[in-house]
Amino acid sequence: MKPTKSKLGNPVAAVAGAKAIEQASTALPFLIKLGALITVGVVGYKMYTNRFIKLKENSAYAPANVSYAQAKGKADSIGRSIGLISNDFQNVSKQLSGLNYNGFIRVYNEFGHQRGTLLGGDLNLIEWLQNQFNSYQMQQLSFLLGGAFF
Repeated sequence: MKPTKSKLGNPVAAVAGAKAIEQASTALPFLIKLGALITVGVVGYKMYTNRFIKLKENSAYAPANVSYAQAKGKADSIGRSIGLISNDFQNVSKQLSGLNYNGFIRVYNEFGHQRGTLLGGDLNLIEWLQNQFNSYQMQQLSFLLGGAFF
């Protein structure tokens, strides 16, 4: 490569500048690939850690006092009570009232992950209840469920 004169009159600076540009042009594809790999890794990690994991019924407690169909109906009713910026506490308390441990587990599993209010994100039933209701309302729900779960 023939050294050219730079504006400063230093041919070494011109060659060094050309080599820097050449090295930058080879590093750019590497940086793009690295950025894409990191993005895929972060998205995959978030999807893995934010997945819904069903709870198992505990045989040490009484059998569920609701069928799977009733649990699905209760979970759907709670899901419909989620508004864009509000919720229906009366409906939620009505749906959860009187459930035993395994009955609540069935409703929880049927609820799955659902979109919360505007900034809530995807939440399971327990996360959604804690996100939506204040501590007094949570105490009321806990009382309706026999003092458990929250």
